[in-house]
Amino acid sequence: MKEKSKKFKQLMVYGESVFEDKSNFELWLKEKSIALGGISPDSLLNSEDGISLVKDALGRIEHGILA
Repeated sequence: MKEKSKKFKQLMVYGESVFEDKSNFELWLKEKSIALGGISPDSLLNSEDGISLVKDALGRIEHGILA
């Protein structure tokens, strides 16, 4: 459980960095994502695997790879 909490906190910091704005990141979390199979990123944050998927999607955004 501690590891998931740590990964979640790291993801939140990373997401804010990618979007350069907490509000925009929070909006993105709630929007359905084609890259995540049409589901919202926030629906994946209850597991370590889901957090990893969201982190990967953020990495693609950060590097300009949107699909």
